[in-house]
Amino acid sequence: MTPAVRSRDPGSGPELKTTGKPRPCWLLAHDARDSATPIDSISVAALLYLALPNLIFLAGWLRWPFAVFFSLLLLWSARTAVNWRHVRWRGPYRAATALLIVATAFAWCALGGAGHFLAAPIDWMVRDAVFGDLVFGEWPVAYAEKEGTHHILRSAIGYFLPAAVVAKALGVAGADLALYLWTVLGTTLFLFSLPLPQRPGTGLGLSLLLVVSFSGMDLLGVLAYQGDWPELPVRLEWWTRFSYSSLAAHLYWAPNHALPICLASALFYRHWQHPAFPGFALLLLALLPIWTPFGLPALLPFIALAVLQFLAEPHRPLPIVPLLVLILMVALMARFLGMDIGGIGTAPPLAGATGTVSETATRDHLLAYLAFVVLEFGALALALGPRLRHSRGILLFATLTLLLLPLLSFGPSNDLLLRASLASLVMLLLLTLSVLRSAGRPAVDAGYPWLLVLILLIGAFTPFHEAARATMVRRWPPSYVQNLVEQQGGSFPPHYVARLDRPDMRLLLREPALTPDRERRRATSPGGQRER
Repeated sequence: MTPAVRSRDPGSGPELKTTGKPRPCWLLAHDARDSATPIDSISVAALLYLALPNLIFLAGWLRWPFAVFFSLLLLWSARTAVNWRHVRWRGPYRAATALLIVATAFAWCALGGAGHFLAAPIDWMVRDAVFGDLVFGEWPVAYAEKEGTHHILRSAIGYFLPAAVVAKALGVAGADLALYLWTVLGTTLFLFSLPLPQRPGTGLGLSLLLVVSFSGMDLLGVLAYQGDWPELPVRLEWWTRFSYSSLAAHLYWAPNHALPICLASALFYRHWQHPAFPGFALLLLALLPIWTPFGLPALLPFIALAVLQFLAEPHRPLPIVPLLVLILMVALMARFLGMDIGGIGTAPPLAGATGTVSETATRDHLLAYLAFVVLEFGALALALGPRLRHSRGILLFATLTLLLLPLLSFGPSNDLLLRASLASLVMLLLLTLSVLRSAGRPAVDAGYPWLLVLILLIGAFTPFHEAARATMVRRWPPSYVQNLVEQQGGSFPPHYVARLDRPDMRLLLREPALTPDRERRRATSPGGQRER
């Protein structure tokens, strides 16, 4: 029998016993302390958080036989994907630490516009319209019926569904508060899923500050391209034709996309080397599409890494039931979310009015790409690489993904670039937390990573700029009087609205109902006489 040895990997925290097995290839070398965590109460709570909108959608949008069928499929998958007898029913943090994390989540979400306690980003006008339609309307929500075909709400709605149910039951007066508390809950679960210090103190405070201020060095890009110090409330993150938003900006401007991707990414890093991960991951992936169509693309590189890990252990059984449920749920949501997808369009091409690309335009595009790569993630990745003692495969896959995404385009603002980058950015955050946690230990290296700290400090200007906007710009209250189409000036925004023209979807979905008119909304909406 091979004697047990003690790992002296300085990046893996306390010394851990190993069995003398052959070292994995460098792609699969992992964070021994934080990437093989057993499924615990936080993991289960995150799964339930992501699952609840799925169950509400199935019950509220599908005809009852299909709703029962898919709901039972999800419950069956949950029963087989998680070994409930071995779940660790205790939190990862002490009470004082947990309280500080929860307080951070409350403050972070308030700064982002949820609850409208402070000035919300302008995109919340669309979010409020969608939320109001889900509160006031019957499901599936329809905006018009033309030539026998309904135009229905169909995308990125999972985030709103639990709060909409609460508002339907308790009254629209509490809708905004319900959505705020739902946002805080998801943010808290994300923070709980991160490898933060166990005890309250300076280390925990700095780690939380790093999370809320994690960003690329947009300040340098603005100074280089515009030559002036940025002014409020102008956003910094579009200093060139590409943009990777900070974690704070993702949460502030698009929580319906950000929360599921952040949660899934943190859970991946937390569990991907644990034997129970395959079934857990398949269920996790099945829950993402109703939240955001960009969840699976964002995680695809790391799914590939997990597949390599699974194939490296040939004796591990394949979880058949969760795999089948994943296929069926993704097929259902692909048909639903894919309706009228051709109307979304793409970002403007590089070509000019003549359809040709000049040599100057090509050079400028290349220079913008290189500057973007260096400032947004390249410098950080280069600073992390030499100090990382594990998870180099995750660093490689995250870096390659962030290099590739600017070359692709989908959506008028290149939504693929904005949303699918988030999983890789969360992975860089996790690796940064790991490196800084081990910094200064004699076993690691002789120097402190001051270059890494400098990069993070420059990047932190962007989230603090966003926070300043929230506190300095005049607050505006939510209004649910206008529906989404009215809020958009009578047009049908293709991100959210599609023609129900697929026979299989007509069979599966309930009969759509037109949203109530303004007068009915105004009569029951708080502050209904005030319209934006």
